[in-house]
Amino acid sequence: MGKPYQHLQEPLKIGSVVLKNRLLSSNALPHFLSGPEPFPSEEIIQYQARIAKNGAAIVTTMDWSDSRQRNGPGDSCHFPMFNLENPAVQNYMNQLADAIHFYHSKASVAIMPLPPKGYGVMDAEHGPFWPNELPDEPLPPMPAPDDDDMPGGMPLAPPCTAMGEEQMQELIQKCVNTAKLYQSFGFDMITIHMSYQATILAQFLSPMTNRRQDQYGGSVENRARFPLMLCKAMKDACGKDFLIEAQVSGEESPGGISLQDTVEFAKLAEGIIDILQLRAGDGTANHPTGFNSTEVPLTIRYAQAVKESGAKIITAPIGGFQDPAQADQFIAEGKTDMVAAARAFFCDPDYYQKIKEGRGDDVVPCIRCNRCHGQGMDGPWISICSVNPTLGYENRLKKMVDPKPAKIKRVAVIGGGPAGMNAAIVAASRGHDVTLFEKTGRLGGQLIHADYADFKWPIRKYKEYQVRQLDRLGIKVCLNCAPTPEELAIHHFDSVIAATGAVPKIPPVEGIPSRLPDADFRITDPISVYGNEEKLGRKVIVIGGSETGTETGLYLARCGHDVTVLTRSGRLAKEADRVHYYEAFRDAWEAESRFSYLTHARTLYVTETDDGCLRVRFAGKDGRTSEIFSDSVVACGGMQPLTDAALSYADCGLEFAMAGDCEKIGNIQKAVKSSYTAAVVL
Repeated sequence: MGKPYQHLQEPLKIGSVVLKNRLLSSNALPHFLSGPEPFPSEEIIQYQARIAKNGAAIVTTMDWSDSRQRNGPGDSCHFPMFNLENPAVQNYMNQLADAIHFYHSKASVAIMPLPPKGYGVMDAEHGPFWPNELPDEPLPPMPAPDDDDMPGGMPLAPPCTAMGEEQMQELIQKCVNTAKLYQSFGFDMITIHMSYQATILAQFLSPMTNRRQDQYGGSVENRARFPLMLCKAMKDACGKDFLIEAQVSGEESPGGISLQDTVEFAKLAEGIIDILQLRAGDGTANHPTGFNSTEVPLTIRYAQAVKESGAKIITAPIGGFQDPAQADQFIAEGKTDMVAAARAFFCDPDYYQKIKEGRGDDVVPCIRCNRCHGQGMDGPWISICSVNPTLGYENRLKKMVDPKPAKIKRVAVIGGGPAGMNAAIVAASRGHDVTLFEKTGRLGGQLIHADYADFKWPIRKYKEYQVRQLDRLGIKVCLNCAPTPEELAIHHFDSVIAATGAVPKIPPVEGIPSRLPDADFRITDPISVYGNEEKLGRKVIVIGGSETGTETGLYLARCGHDVTVLTRSGRLAKEADRVHYYEAFRDAWEAESRFSYLTHARTLYVTETDDGCLRVRFAGKDGRTSEIFSDSVVACGGMQPLTDAALSYADCGLEFAMAGDCEKIGNIQKAVKSSYTAAVVL
């Protein structure tokens, strides 16, 4: 029998350096593992070691060494910060590299080279605003505006002057010193940020930001001249066995870097850059969601183009690589040498073990919510993964959870939504005898909408994964079965976990019936839309611009309905405002011609006209009222937890717990977390 995913697991030799496999973990440390300590904490060291254990041949750590980062706005001031000038902190950096080496992985440090203060690629009215421009006093928190037109983001930096030879040499020497310092800590390589036009080197590479007329502008060779000078200086200073990785945008929007430019850059970089990490043209596209990606990662074609050009450089595309069978096939077909990932290592703490055992179907799928990047600019400041409830808890689990249950129990789980399925999976994985009861004829609960909306394909894959795990673990599943508390008590279960979920809440708007959908489906709730979209008329008004309402409106527009969403807020889906997610969501609805919306619109009532249309009256920001007409209305008033239904089972077992929406309305992450904690203590 051959080795599973043998191409993915095959060692890779770069010069005299041997990588244990073809998996690279990019710079993606969970941002909130650290406290105020100016050194890599034990949580950080052990986390990076676990990434190495979980299969990464290269583990990348960020160079968090600018103390003025603490004065930054938004979430960046909460990130780790290392005081490398302190010799005792240097000890910890050596320990970090050594922990990664324990699992025969290579330690890399990611740097974002900053220009000397006041300088940029070109003379400009406003220069790049980086930590070396931060004031000595903390900046005010980044606003989370209610209105689209409110100011937000970083303040503008002062005008800058184009870098000359003196400033270039100053930056080169600074980067060489940084590389030598990390080499002394035991790091094996350096990763240089050259993508998204986000650093000075990326700005040199892109024709959108580099319009210089000298030898550093114009052609690809000229635009690449300074970045390659810098990389060569580090290679010369640290030696040929100290690897240089550059992360570049394989292709930007029209007028920026073209794929042919990237191929030419790859050839120019031969012998200077060892690994070319190929990214999308901007940060949002490179952290793909269901709105802007498919199951085939965008960046694989960048790597394929470089490979087909004959460039002698190792390729490592990133952005959506998690499926081991797919990655193995890409490598086998010669489309790339490696794959780089971040979320793949977050989602499944047993990722590489499953690869070695050939269990790709058991890998926990990423739902591409990007909550791992941060839950928003106003916190909470904890690191999470929607499908891995142990992220951020790894160091504490041994104290909080017994590795094995004291005895095997008979467990009943009420509800087959994401919380109920996860509770059953966790309990059965710990050896308990589990029966799951679902009142409908299908599993998934509120996740069934993912079977219909094309942009929800990552959630559909997660739901399908959960269903597979129920079968793999031999969990007894009773569909179309809603036992009463009296009926359940007869079976004498030791433990009962109630995951009864929630039902749509009817918004308090005159004219909307107390039960939805109504008899002829003219007024309905968002959950009932999916699978019944043909029952709705051509013109649809969605009352409520929450994330759920906006997604429902987008889905109906893609089904051919003319949709108008009314929201009291100043913008749609404001609760979805998180890094590398909201932008993709917004781009999706703005690209849909049948989708429109009105902000600051407070719905007053819904009535039927003489000709059978539905009239929706609403008040605007100024208090003036208007009305629009439709064939159907979708009323989004949030969700109502079925807490009493869950509590009715409280006396049906010796132990009782609630999980998911019936305990507290939330999202998939909260459902998975609460169901895990309910089941893992049995």
